[in-house]
Amino acid sequence: MAATEPSNQRPDPFQGMHIADTDFLMSVEGRSSCTVCGKSRKFFCYTCYVPVPEIAARVPRISLPVKIDVIKHRNEIDGKSTAVHAAILAPDDVKIYTYPDIPDYREESGVVLIFPTPTALTVASLFSGETYQMKENYGLPKGYHMGTLLRFRLNDIVDTPLHPRETTDERNGGAADCDGESFPVKRAVFIDSTWSQCRGIYKDERLSGLRTVVIQNRISQFWRHQRNSPRWFLATVEAIHQFVLEVHIAAWGLDSRYRGLEHIHLNMEQIPKERIMHPGEMNPDEVPPYNGQYDNVLFFFRHMYNLIHKYYDHEKLKAYKRPLY
Repeated sequence: MAATEPSNQRPDPFQGMHIADTDFLMSVEGRSSCTVCGKSRKFFCYTCYVPVPEIAARVPRISLPVKIDVIKHRNEIDGKSTAVHAAILAPDDVKIYTYPDIPDYREESGVVLIFPTPTALTVASLFSGETYQMKENYGLPKGYHMGTLLRFRLNDIVDTPLHPRETTDERNGGAADCDGESFPVKRAVFIDSTWSQCRGIYKDERLSGLRTVVIQNRISQFWRHQRNSPRWFLATVEAIHQFVLEVHIAAWGLDSRYRGLEHIHLNMEQIPKERIMHPGEMNPDEVPPYNGQYDNVLFFFRHMYNLIHKYYDHEKLKAYKRPLY
């Protein structure tokens, strides 16, 4: 049985997603020299963000709808971070910075921070111009921390309409229309660290003034998931995939034929019916609705998932740390 095929006991959580074949990675033997720094690497260089030359031609390369910046705590291990996957697979759109060497985002418009704050918006509301106010502790029961990035339930929010004299342009740095300069978000910033570390990074004045956004709740497939912690703690690359997926759906809709959302347990009820596009409703001259265009950002993630679950019992895997996303 091929390594990427699900076993009889374990369903494939990536079923329905449009991820390029990863079987050839199982046949890679030994290590190769990075073409940039010359260090010995297996599949890719996690400091230069390039695949090794032996597999470079077969590694997918994708474009994302917005720019992605990942701010990594200096104590995070480069080789353990899944953010590296995104930087390799979408090199024109993803950059990784090590704190405190980060850009000053106060000088750039259209930047959002993926971070749970009481005033955080959903991606859909960022596009629609609606604002929401969270209930205390995000409506979570006692003992759960709002830093889990749980997507709040619809009955746990209060709709706060925009002030009559305040336009969507003024609140979002751009209108909710999805063309060119009017796109409401141009860059999204993720913090790659433990929760205790990221609070210190968030306090940096270059970040603390940014509009914050939360992503929808979905089940993580991260193999270093911490025992007894919620399963919606996503690996960073999973969070990036979830964000760009939501951006595309909010901007251009969801192809009704796409089945990639069913196995990550995303709540389809939170996608408005008018955003689900059927074949007869699609205009060939417009950007097509979401049908897996960014799924390949999970290319290396899926390979590692299958490799680890081939040799280890999922329930016995233990985390070396708590992942933030």
